[in-house]
Amino acid sequence: MDPAVLRSACRAAGIDPSEVLGTRLVGGGCVNEGLKVRTRGVDVFLKWNATAGHRFFRVEAEGLEALAACGAVRIPAVLAHSQECDSVAWILLEWIEESAPHEDSWHRLGRELAALHRCSEGDGRYGWHADNVIGSLPQPNRWTEDWGDFWAELRIRPLARELAGRGTLSARQLDTVERAADRAGALLNKAAEADGPSLLHGDLWSGNVLFARRREGRRSGEAEPVLIDPAVYVGHREVDLAMTRLFGGFPRAFYRGYDEAWPRRPGHERRRPAYELYPLLVHARLFGGGYVGAAVRAAEAVGRTHARAFRRG
Repeated sequence: MDPAVLRSACRAAGIDPSEVLGTRLVGGGCVNEGLKVRTRGVDVFLKWNATAGHRFFRVEAEGLEALAACGAVRIPAVLAHSQECDSVAWILLEWIEESAPHEDSWHRLGRELAALHRCSEGDGRYGWHADNVIGSLPQPNRWTEDWGDFWAELRIRPLARELAGRGTLSARQLDTVERAADRAGALLNKAAEADGPSLLHGDLWSGNVLFARRREGRRSGEAEPVLIDPAVYVGHREVDLAMTRLFGGFPRAFYRGYDEAWPRRPGHERRRPAYELYPLLVHARLFGGGYVGAAVRAAEAVGRTHARAFRRG
C-alpha cells in the first residue's frame, strides 16, 4: 500500500507515525484491503479501497457508531476515516484479537443481538437518515411509516429492475419478483408493527461476526462477540435473523440465546423468504450465477405464502 495512506490515517487518529512498529496484510473483506498496524501504544486495523469514494467509509463509520451507541454488543471503535483531501479512501478501527468461540459465546451473541434489536431511532418509523451501502452496492434509504412499502420500494424493486436492465433477470423472472414486492405489506406489516422498529446490522452473515479474546473480568473460555461491516438502518428485526439463516454458520445456541431474550414471533418461517429475497438480489447483482435462481425461488415462496393466506381468508 502507499505509505502516505498509513501516515495520514495515523495522524488523523492522533498516532505518531514514528510509533508504528510493523504492519501485516490481513483480510479486509471481499471489497477492501486490510492491514494490521502495530504501534507502541495499541494495535489498529487500517482498511482502504483505492476505487471507493470517501463517503464509502464515512457511512460505515456512521453505522458502526450507531450500533455502538446502543451498548448492546461490542463494536470496533472507529478511530478515524479519510477526508476529501486524502488520495485514497480509508477507515482506521480498533484491532480485534480473535479467538475461537465456544457455545456460550454464540449464546451470548443471540442475547446481545436481541438487545440491539430493542434499540431504535426514527420516532417509530422505518428507514435511515441517509443512503449507505451493502457490500459495494449503494443502499437507498428514507424514513417511512409503512414497513412493507419500505421493503418493496427501497430493497426489492430497485435491485430487481437493475438486474432486469442488465439482462440478468428475464421479464418473467422480474414479474415474479415484482409480485413478491406487491405482497410485502400484507405478509410483513402485522409482525413488524407488533415488534416495532429495530436498529438492524443489515448484513448479518457469519463473516461479519468476530469473537474477541476475553478481556479482563470475563470468565475463562468466553470469547466476546463483535459485529463488523454493517449496512445499518431501522427495520423489522427478522431481517437480521433471516440473513443468519440464509448463509448459515450460526449454531442453535445463537437462536436459543436470542429467543430467551426476545422470542421470535410465530410465523417467522413463513416471512423468511421475503427477507431472504433482498440479500439474494444483492448477491445476484455482485456475483450472478446461482443467486439469480435462488432469488426467484424466494420470490415464488412469497407468492405461495400469500396464496395460502388468501385461501384461509
